[in-house]
Amino acid sequence: MTTPLVSVVVVSRHRPHDLRRCVRALDFQTFRNFELILVTDAETAKSLSSLAPTDRLKSAICAEANISKARNLGVMLAAGDVVAFIDDDAIAEPTWLARLVAPFTTPEVAASGGFVRGRNGISLQWQAEEIAPDGESLPIKLSGHSDQIMTAGRAIKTQGTNCAFHRDTLIALGGFDENYRFYLDETDVNLRIAQAGFSTAMVPDAEVQHGYAPSPMRGRDRRPKSLFEIGASQAYFVQKYGRPDSDLDALRLRQSKRLDTGLVRGLLEPCDVLRLKRDLEAGIAEGRTRQQKPAVLRQNAPDFKPFASKENLPAHRYVSGHWSERRSIYNRAKALSDAGTPCTAIVLSRTALFHRRWFHSDGFWVQSGGIFGKSSRSQPLWSWYRLSERVKVEQHLLDVTR
Repeated sequence: MTTPLVSVVVVSRHRPHDLRRCVRALDFQTFRNFELILVTDAETAKSLSSLAPTDRLKSAICAEANISKARNLGVMLAAGDVVAFIDDDAIAEPTWLARLVAPFTTPEVAASGGFVRGRNGISLQWQAEEIAPDGESLPIKLSGHSDQIMTAGRAIKTQGTNCAFHRDTLIALGGFDENYRFYLDETDVNLRIAQAGFSTAMVPDAEVQHGYAPSPMRGRDRRPKSLFEIGASQAYFVQKYGRPDSDLDALRLRQSKRLDTGLVRGLLEPCDVLRLKRDLEAGIAEGRTRQQKPAVLRQNAPDFKPFASKENLPAHRYVSGHWSERRSIYNRAKALSDAGTPCTAIVLSRTALFHRRWFHSDGFWVQSGGIFGKSSRSQPLWSWYRLSERVKVEQHLLDVTR
């Protein structure tokens, strides 16, 4: 396969602000040959024209709160050889898509996944994982930062906020199982890809930053609001793959520990714990009744609709200075962004504050923190730098993904 056409699918439900930031960051992908498909609730769909001209977007409405159904709607609209997925509360690094789709030039590769950083833009939230028989994930170590092609038949976990699939293979395997409405959705796809003998590539430098926006399932602080779909999905998984009921006991134990942690941290009250445990049991009971109904996905899609212009982007620019100058620095960064130049503003104070990386709603990346503070776990709490020296150090680190 030569350089593939790519369809990027974003599922969004009642989070227009997060979706706006996600779409704005996609403007600056170094890979230009892609289309953008937004699958949203009806209310969000009314505002899509404010995100980008309609001739640059494909869209669909998913009335149900069902991530698998929404993704299948996106797949059926996709005209690309490869379909990539990113969540609406995630920000893609500029080189994300170029790196994520590169492994598909190898014919046996049916899926790829990248690494995910957390809300501070620095700490790794998810890396490489392998799926255990009960559907849980176990960490695996990679030997470096280059693409790692995993052997056929090995069930490698991709994260729903940073993954891609060969479209024809995904359709042939039945797409996403719509009985997984929130949990284990991509795990099930990963297992079927492995069972079919295809390979999955993990690409560490294909990075996104995941914001963990609040939803009906969890709060911004990751406090659980409902465990119903987790219980239902696990019970359905046990039934589908002929797993023992002891897997459900293990789920109960994991969720009980999670709730105890929330109680200790003050995120939950005792009454919340009791309610959520009942919620989990109700989900398990309902999940046992779900029957397998393979999704029927149509092969033909509407014509490819490029999201980005085919011209290469200008080189990534950096603007920097002291925190006290941030207004003027942000104005310069916004001007570059508005002109189509990807940009990062590095604004540092004369402190040892930890660093944070984030995407500004005006269309540029920001790194903030102290000149003497740490920007990775391996650094000491205090390091002596001049501002210009520290900016060069951080720019060198950022150049890996920008």
